[in-house]
Amino acid sequence: MIVSRHMHKRSSSQWVPPSAPLHNPITILRGRSSREKGSRMIQPNHMFDEPRYDLSNFHKFTDNAITTTKYGLFTFIPYNIFHQMTTKYANMYFLFIAVLNFCPVFGAFTKFLGLIPIGFVLCTTLVKDGFEDFRRWRYDSKINLKTCHVWDRERHMFRKMYWKHILVGDFVHVSNEQEIPADVLFLRSSDENGTCYVETCNLDGETSLKQRLVPRHYLPFSQKGNDFTPPNFTGTVFCEPPDPAIYTIRAKIERAPGSFELITKDNMLLRGSRLRNTTFIEGIVLYAGHDTKVMMNNGRAPHKISGIELLTNRFIVLCMIILTAMVVGSSLMSGIWLGDHPLSDNDANVTISPYVAWNSPKPVIDGVYGIGSFIICYQVIVPISLYITVEIIKIAQIFFLSQDIDLYDPDMDRAIDCRSLNIPEELGQISHVLSDKTGTLTENIMIFRNCAFDSVDYGPDRGLTESDPTKPVVCVALQDRVKSEWPTNTHMKHFFLNMVLNNSVVVNKVPHHDALEVGFFEHDVYNIGNSSFYDITAEQFKEMVEQFKSQTALTPVARPEQIGSCLSEIPEDSEVDSTIGGFSTLPSPTTPNFDSDPVEIPASVSRVSSFSKFVKRNLISPIITPITSLLPYDSIRKRHETVVVNDFCPYEAESPDELAIIMGASLYGFKLEDKSATHTIIGVPGGAQERYEVLQVFPFHAERKRMSVVVKTPSGPLLYCKGADSAILSGLRRPTEAESIHGSSLKERLDEYSCRGLRTLAFAMRLLDQQQWEEFLESYRFVMSISSNDRDQLLSQKADEIEKELELLGVTGIEDRLQDGVEETIVALREAGMQVWVLTGDKLETAENIARSCGLFAPRLVTWKIETREDLSSIRGDGYNLVLSPQATHLAKLGDEGLLTVLRRAKSVLCYRMTPSEKAEIVKCVKTHLKGRVLTIGDGANDVPMIQAAHVGIGIVGKEGMQAAMACDFAIVRFQFLRRLLLVHGHWCYDRLSLTFLYFLYKNTNNVFLLFFFQLYNGWSASFNTDPVYSILYPIIFSSLQPIVVGVIDQDASADELLSNPVLYSPGRKGTKYTYQLFAINTIDGIWQAAVVFFTPFLTFTGQECGLWLFGFYIASGMMFTNTAHLAVEVRCWNIPLAAVFIFFIALHFGFFILYGFVSQPQWLFDAPIHVPNQAMMTLDFWLVMAITTIIAIFPRFASRCLWNTLYSKEDQKKK
Repeated sequence: MIVSRHMHKRSSSQWVPPSAPLHNPITILRGRSSREKGSRMIQPNHMFDEPRYDLSNFHKFTDNAITTTKYGLFTFIPYNIFHQMTTKYANMYFLFIAVLNFCPVFGAFTKFLGLIPIGFVLCTTLVKDGFEDFRRWRYDSKINLKTCHVWDRERHMFRKMYWKHILVGDFVHVSNEQEIPADVLFLRSSDENGTCYVETCNLDGETSLKQRLVPRHYLPFSQKGNDFTPPNFTGTVFCEPPDPAIYTIRAKIERAPGSFELITKDNMLLRGSRLRNTTFIEGIVLYAGHDTKVMMNNGRAPHKISGIELLTNRFIVLCMIILTAMVVGSSLMSGIWLGDHPLSDNDANVTISPYVAWNSPKPVIDGVYGIGSFIICYQVIVPISLYITVEIIKIAQIFFLSQDIDLYDPDMDRAIDCRSLNIPEELGQISHVLSDKTGTLTENIMIFRNCAFDSVDYGPDRGLTESDPTKPVVCVALQDRVKSEWPTNTHMKHFFLNMVLNNSVVVNKVPHHDALEVGFFEHDVYNIGNSSFYDITAEQFKEMVEQFKSQTALTPVARPEQIGSCLSEIPEDSEVDSTIGGFSTLPSPTTPNFDSDPVEIPASVSRVSSFSKFVKRNLISPIITPITSLLPYDSIRKRHETVVVNDFCPYEAESPDELAIIMGASLYGFKLEDKSATHTIIGVPGGAQERYEVLQVFPFHAERKRMSVVVKTPSGPLLYCKGADSAILSGLRRPTEAESIHGSSLKERLDEYSCRGLRTLAFAMRLLDQQQWEEFLESYRFVMSISSNDRDQLLSQKADEIEKELELLGVTGIEDRLQDGVEETIVALREAGMQVWVLTGDKLETAENIARSCGLFAPRLVTWKIETREDLSSIRGDGYNLVLSPQATHLAKLGDEGLLTVLRRAKSVLCYRMTPSEKAEIVKCVKTHLKGRVLTIGDGANDVPMIQAAHVGIGIVGKEGMQAAMACDFAIVRFQFLRRLLLVHGHWCYDRLSLTFLYFLYKNTNNVFLLFFFQLYNGWSASFNTDPVYSILYPIIFSSLQPIVVGVIDQDASADELLSNPVLYSPGRKGTKYTYQLFAINTIDGIWQAAVVFFTPFLTFTGQECGLWLFGFYIASGMMFTNTAHLAVEVRCWNIPLAAVFIFFIALHFGFFILYGFVSQPQWLFDAPIHVPNQAMMTLDFWLVMAITTIIAIFPRFASRCLWNTLYSKEDQKKK
């Protein structure tokens, strides 16, 4: 019997909470973090009977909907225009001109004609911004309509809800591989130890898994046999107002009156992180929507302005000065001219000057009025179309850059990602390149190569490493020794146990099936957990299963056992998989019995698309368990399985070094089998397993440079510590004679590994007294309970107290191979005149070895090392390699002039023992004190500060996540791509934009001086010598596309020439193609060409009758020909599309005037120019005047080009 639809409980359909009544005004005024004062008090929503819109949390805090759009539907146009006006002052200037033109006293154009330039610019930007905002709206909708299971108090069950409806105080259920919808306090896990793992790539760019813990008091919620439902949680959470610090949380739970438990960052699951290796988690929402940390950190990267744009702003100021001089001079001359013409004898208020429509009786006042008129007349000297044109050019340049096949990596299937569209030309002006080492110059694929725990160095045969340099190779001698001396050699034992136990590596665990996502029967109706509702009863379900089983022989598929043999499973008792509250009261029908045979979905049920997908996913997939184990009444979670198939890595590691150590230890029989917050299971030689109880972990920190773990042993608490050699060796106890010999031998091994370029780590241990440990642990936990901004620093200091009196166990050497093409790239950058810096955290010996192998240090150059200021006195000459210690870099940051002088003369610089914060400080130092155009390149989250501090930031998409790639201006896959990016595309972008900027400044100067010369013979009346419509359209239509095409496809040298001769990059690095001198030359050339264009027709018509329209047509055509010829002389690489554009716009010029002569009528245009262009073009005089005008106007520039080509060879010209 099919139950009627109205009887169904739609627990699987979308739960849309009822909206608040329209008469409820409080819904309009929603809480925001900016209004919060003091701490939040959050009580779970399931404790209250009110509708959701009446909940206290609804009124006080924002919901989970996000909005990243800049504008609303009805506010878009006014807000966008206001934004354009307030951010681009040139728009304000042209709006002022348009408004000024509406005043009859000042009007130089027809009133509405003056709105065309500013209207064109505003509308173009309006369309662009509208499209961008529409894309933001679509992205917001996609995020807001994601779903998550939220506890429904009325139905007493979890129901699926859109993210945007989630409120602070809601209890949420998140399944494996799902994103966390808000900032959630972690209260329950499918793991009985109260742990889960999250991937925080969306937050910090790190792809490694991070462990999160349930607060200690609430661990029973996760334990087997606990029949937990959200109403069991009745605590009140007190937390600080939202703040953007991702790894900081100041909050506590009041379990009972006066009884509190502190919440740490390890108890929080932040919005945007993804649940991994955990079947499900449950928790309460503390921050939602824009109050979450990921949204508060969703700020914009620092806005960067290129050097060309900064210089252009100064040139615009100079243009304004020229404009002011011309306006004042012309107004003064206007007043003088009117003063020279007496008033009429008949009317004291009218002069006898012909064609003067209106004037005041006083020439001085006329001169003042003339200021406004001449501002309108000469407005074009500020290039209004420059901003739009340059933006189009940059977008086109970025497009072609992103399509370069030589910047594509087939192994990662990634091309260059251009994240910043406004600084491509900055790539052609770089003077300093600052690079991270690990993952940037190297592959960041750490390979375990050598180790030593006594006087013997254990490493693979060199021939074996060369045969496969990407994989660790077993040292046969060490393997034999482990077999023979395990476990009697305690020193060797503790060395390897330290390697396996002391790390943050996570064991991969699969599969994870959350029963809440599968579905269940309720009132004889099947509810699919993660899809829409369908009318399928239990009886129908059984019938379909029988059909599946009957078709087994028709379409055989792989059985689960075929890959199950590749999995090693650690037995564990089964447990209920998820909370599905309220089901205990429902009648439980008999579950259909399945066998393990593969099945195929028949066509008869294919109409139930979501249901068939569910069956396909859970019945046919060879790695999914049968559906009997997925139904809620028989839901049994298998123990997480550790995959050990051939090339599959069974571990997730925050640090590649740790992964290399774990993989290296496994070569000798020490394997990490399983790990939780309280214990670690390892495999030891011989195949046995040992379980170690973990008492405390002191995590790695960049300042401490070490990590420790304390485990319980029969002898007492045992501390294992590992880290940088400097951090470990400084904490060793006073050695005995034997230990002294042993330590000296290991230090020699460290130096040997460093000289070979290996990354070194030291391992030590300390056996603790039980009472001493308990006292320390009590004080450590007290510090953990402190709600203070300095808590992390205090915890590090406490860890330092116990990480001393150590016994040195051994050292390791890990290889990080250089990327292909690194040496060639650095050499090319150095030949281009760039000073290359490498910033690394390695010790001196390792850093020097890498500097030599990567080509940073040229063998023929002297290398100087600077430890203190006294070392500066010994440095002589120019062009040397420089090594800076941390103390020396501190001097540079302080601006020590002696050190800065030495740095200016260096070819390459190496900084060692650098911390992430120091890298950013060095970048600022180079920008501020050395006055260089800085490019930084890195691959990790710790490189983000220096990437954002530089003029150009390059991110490497590598093993350390996407944070650097997300924060950069350009993201590439390989360091060697930097060579083509700078030497080819950077050179082209700078060269083309320099030409475009200079051409626009010249063209507008040429245009405005044509008007100026006309005033000499027009009584300084601020009139135009050409048609006003054409005058308005010329700079924004008739002469804008040609420089766009030139700015996109012109080349002064081919890519092969630029790569083979890096010296050609020098003009951009020195900024010689866009200078004050060139601005002055182009301005003078524009004035000269304007004089030729004006006076050649003027002299031609001397003594003849010539109308204004005819003379204006000569002027407009001469301007078009000379501007086009000027740009043609500047073009270095002609091709058919470029030539076609030039010819097209010349034809468009004449077509406009012909059409304009036909459509213009006397009734709307006084003295319409009917057939004037046609008649002019029919005469030989017109074409002779155009030819003579163009030749004379362009001759100085053309002659200088010829002289330049005579004096310098082609190669010398490119270098200059």
